[in-house]
Order: sequence, then C-alpha cells, then structure tokens
Amino acid sequence: MAYNPCSKILLPLFILSIINHMQIINAFTLHSNYTLRFVSGLPQNTDLLKVHCQSRDDDIGDRILKPGDHFDFSFHMNLAETTLYHCGFFWGPKHNNFDVFKRWHGYCGSIKLFQNGYCTWLMKDSGIYFALGPNPSPGDFKFLHSWL
Repeated sequence: MAYNPCSKILLPLFILSIINHMQIINAFTLHSNYTLRFVSGLPQNTDLLKVHCQSRDDDIGDRILKPGDHFDFSFHMNLAETTLYHCGFFWGPKHNNFDVFKRWHGYCGSIKLFQNGYCTWLMKDSGIYFALGPNPSPGDFKFLHSWL
C-alpha cells in the first residue's frame, strides 16, 4: 500500500469539522426555550414557602417565597432532549418533591417541538397546581399534588 501524505491532514480536518458543526448547533439551537414559574398562593401570616430546583447540571438553589411572590428560571433543552428538572417544595411541616420538567413526560415537557414553553406551578394550602403560560387565569390551573 502506498503512503499518502494527505491522510495525516484529513483526520484532523475531519475532527475539527465535527467540533465546528457542534459549536454552530449550540450557538443557534433549534431547541425550544422553556421557562418555569413558581408562585406562592399560600395564605398570609403562614410559613414561607421554600422551593429548591435542580437538574443534573444546574442547581437553581433555594428560593424563599412570601405569599403572592413568584420566581422563574429559563433553560434550553439539551441536544439529547434528556433535560429533567426536579423540585422540592417546603411549607412549614408540609412538603413534596417531584419532576417539574421532563421532556415528553408530564405536563410541562409535552409542549410541541420548536415551540417555547412557559409552565406555571402554583402552591396553595390545598396542594400544588399546574397551568401552561406565564399568566394563566385561575380556572386554567389543574390540581396535581397534595402536600405530604
């Protein structure tokens, strides 16, 4: 077999091409942007609500909400579409924890591909509710979880 000097150049060029392609995909992501909003609809003069959310890569940390307060965070789906966010909710002696976002599962993760998603979680004394959109009306919320 004859020696081909171009073979030493072609492999590094191929690898650089793949890396460049991945950087372009990440820079101009085709994946939707998701925003999760958490609202304290708890009664006045009660314990404050603590919310702690995290994914495998990002820990959003603790957020303390007074009645009527809210916080939100946004993210893009990873390339493999395996992004999952899990949150713990703590209100005095009551608590619960569950996945608030999982692609193709649950309520928030089932939004259509390439469509931005906005999911609102409302914590009330009667339990934890969910609705799509940044400012859903009270009738849009669906009861999902009880306090434990």
